[in-house]
Amino acid sequence: MINREKSAPLLFDLGSEASSLRPGFTRVTSQILFEEEKRFGWVNPKGLQEQHRSYREWTYNESRGRDQPPPIYTNEVTEDAILGDSPALFRVVLPSGSYIIHTISGVSEGPPSQVFDFFIGIDGKSQHVVIPGPYRFEHLVAPVEAEAGFVDIALDPRNVWALNAIMVIPEGDDETEQNVVNPLIGEIHFLPPDVAKHWKKEEEPAYSPPDPTMEQQSRGYMVHRRHYLEVVYPHTTPGPEATELSIFASLGEYEPTSFCVYPLKDLRECEVSISDLKGPGTIPAREIEVRKVRYVYARPNYDHLFSYHVVPDILERYRPADLESGINHRFWITVHVPDGAVPGNYLGEIQFRPANAPEATISLRLEVFPIHLEEDPEKIYAIYYHNPLALARMSKDKVSEQYWRRKATLELRDMARHGTRNFTTAIPASTSADGRISFDFDAFQEEVDLRNELGFGSPIVLSIPTGSVYRKHVGESYGSHLRNVEYPPEAFFDEMTMLVEQIERERKKRGWPEFLYYPVDEPSTDEKAVRFMVGVLKAIKGVPSVRTYVTADPTKSQFEPMRPYVDVWSTQPFLPDYETVTQEMEKKSVEYWCYPNHVNGENDHTPVAGARMTYGFGFWRSGFRALIPWIYQANFGDPFNYLDGPYMDFFNRSEPDGTPIPVILWEAYREGYDDYRYIYTLRRLVENCRGAHEKVRMVADQASDLLGGIWNSINVLPKYKYDGLWEPETFDKYRRKIAERIVALQNALARHTSAE
Repeated sequence: MINREKSAPLLFDLGSEASSLRPGFTRVTSQILFEEEKRFGWVNPKGLQEQHRSYREWTYNESRGRDQPPPIYTNEVTEDAILGDSPALFRVVLPSGSYIIHTISGVSEGPPSQVFDFFIGIDGKSQHVVIPGPYRFEHLVAPVEAEAGFVDIALDPRNVWALNAIMVIPEGDDETEQNVVNPLIGEIHFLPPDVAKHWKKEEEPAYSPPDPTMEQQSRGYMVHRRHYLEVVYPHTTPGPEATELSIFASLGEYEPTSFCVYPLKDLRECEVSISDLKGPGTIPAREIEVRKVRYVYARPNYDHLFSYHVVPDILERYRPADLESGINHRFWITVHVPDGAVPGNYLGEIQFRPANAPEATISLRLEVFPIHLEEDPEKIYAIYYHNPLALARMSKDKVSEQYWRRKATLELRDMARHGTRNFTTAIPASTSADGRISFDFDAFQEEVDLRNELGFGSPIVLSIPTGSVYRKHVGESYGSHLRNVEYPPEAFFDEMTMLVEQIERERKKRGWPEFLYYPVDEPSTDEKAVRFMVGVLKAIKGVPSVRTYVTADPTKSQFEPMRPYVDVWSTQPFLPDYETVTQEMEKKSVEYWCYPNHVNGENDHTPVAGARMTYGFGFWRSGFRALIPWIYQANFGDPFNYLDGPYMDFFNRSEPDGTPIPVILWEAYREGYDDYRYIYTLRRLVENCRGAHEKVRMVADQASDLLGGIWNSINVLPKYKYDGLWEPETFDKYRRKIAERIVALQNALARHTSAE
């Protein structure tokens, strides 16, 4: 047992003499060597480095013409660190006893390409730490027995290690955990107190308090069901008791469902397990993924400051954990039906087991349809993307380089599994002192090879360095959305033409897919901006057979002068209307793409039903060719703190090793994508029945009538977000009817083809 009089917490703030010291902590620099009388320090240190960078002050953003916050807000612990690229040992003398050691690792500045990959060893047990770039801090906890009268914290790098703080807390010292450790960890992933006081927390939507039954009260929690398209906040009124979850899917499809736990008391070490699904065959439990919805503090808009609300967002891999009482805890279940599964009805069980309460069992029913869903080759599901391959090229060591390459591969595979098989890009380029642009075509070949390997399509939206050429000829930036643009000399336009010619020569030589040339993002309607855009687009079109891509609303009259030079209009709303879109695309005069940022988390993290509608039935009804939202992942500062930095982080997150962590909206995209595949598969079957047997045509006519009825039931909107949508169950009702018609047509074709 611990002698309380001799065992006090030891708190170390690692960094430089120049940095601030956390109250109650002891400063540790690279020069503090271990001595018996000092009782702590570095043992045989080699090559230790100190880093110090405090982020507290706002800066002026010249491009956007306004002040903005720093990328993160640092505190006394996160503003500095000690780094090393060789093994190191920090020793602390302690009375014999049991302790909990907390470490915090990360850096407050540095190149975004630097990955910190190392092991922290304590009491013979090693934990792997991976920190991709600055602004991300990892907190590890390790129990230890100080039997020898000291404890060593061993740092073993694969490339570089970083350490900000070490906290040695006697086991059972709840006061220090509560008053020192928890506030520090909370501050790292939120805001410093003097900054947080300027932010206002908005209220949740109105709700009714839970009304548990006697059985639920006795059990200590409610298990309830709400459709996954419904947004469940911490205090959303619990729905009906969840005794059974029922879903259906086609071969190869991923299908989600969810259930919620509302604890009436704190629940300890809650496990969630799912059995194999048994039916005409077996769908093994390894094909079923369990995640838990993480609530986040999110801004109402990505560049909004000083107000936030609590929203369900991130779908974290679930491991046994405690569940706090008085709020909803939502579990997200995704079943993958193998391509070779036997169609039919399957049944399994979900077990929810708290350590301090009785378990609950939920039946999981799955109907597998004998359908292989088709993909419409005329439709494009794309996305804006910051490709990690760019960071791989910038990396100074092999470990970092390999990390970013692996992350790129993992993310592209994740896109493909969600139906997204195209993304925006740019050819790596550098600009010399005299303004000459050099492209690294060999580096871009790596991306093209990866695209081809993973089955990504074309055409490719290619950003080109218009801003760099402009700065060379004008001497300054044209600003965000061309806010500062002036009409450049003719030499600027000549160089833009030559730049595109150079890219096209290389594209044809290497056999790359078609590029859509993307010169400027979201030009404003200002007359100067439009005149500039006309000149740039004409310069690009000076190269034979190339096509241009413009992010602007074609229904705005101010953009009319650009129309003769635009090949792809990419616009946020589904505008113009279906008739205009289809007529103009049939003439091959223009294509219409949509970047639906309103369901990407840029403005809100919760329009789940709107996201599904946008990606499926709404996309079908729009007539547009492509969906291409911004963005697969946007990080500004700490990727798990949506309130730091000038903009809000949003959409998919990443585990430390680069594995994608989906958000709810991303899963809704896949559901919409599947809705469209059901529609397209049925339409194709109907088309194939035109010359078939009369009885087959009768079934095909019924399918056409169904599609026509669904088409007419859609409330056509330029943006599908919250209002004017179907009830969540209606999406599934229509999908099931389509699936049943597909099966009926398949069966009719099989019967009458074999009879003939």
